[in-house]
Amino acid sequence: MMDIKIDETAGYIELTVDGAIDKAGYEAAVAAIEALLKTHKKINAVEVVRSFAGMEPSLWWRDLNYSFSRLDSFGRCAVVTDNGWMGPMARFFAAFLSVQVRTFDLKDLETARAWAKDGV
Repeated sequence: MMDIKIDETAGYIELTVDGAIDKAGYEAAVAAIEALLKTHKKINAVEVVRSFAGMEPSLWWRDLNYSFSRLDSFGRCAVVTDNGWMGPMARFFAAFLSVQVRTFDLKDLETARAWAKDGV
C-alpha cells in the first residue's frame, strides 16, 4: 500500500510505503509527482518505508526508467525507514546522484520532513 501527501505550494511530496507497491499506487505516485512538476522546477520528497513487501514485477523496469528520467527534478529526498538494508543502499546511490539524499530512522520522521521541506 502507498499513501501520498502533497503540498502544492511548497513543491513537496511524501510517499509512505507499508507493504507491497501495486500498479495503482505506483501510477498515483507518478501522477502526483508530474502534477507538482507542472508548477515547480524541482520538488522535495520524503519516502517513508514502514515495511516493503516488494513491487509488482511489471513495475521494476518502468520505475527504474522513470526514476532516472526525473533525477534532475528533485532537490532534497529523505528516506525514512527502520528497514536495515534500505538506509545503506540509499546512502550508497546518493553518492552518484545530483539529488541531495539523507536517511532517517522512523522515529525521526518530523526531522526528515523539516529537512526535505526547508533544508534544516
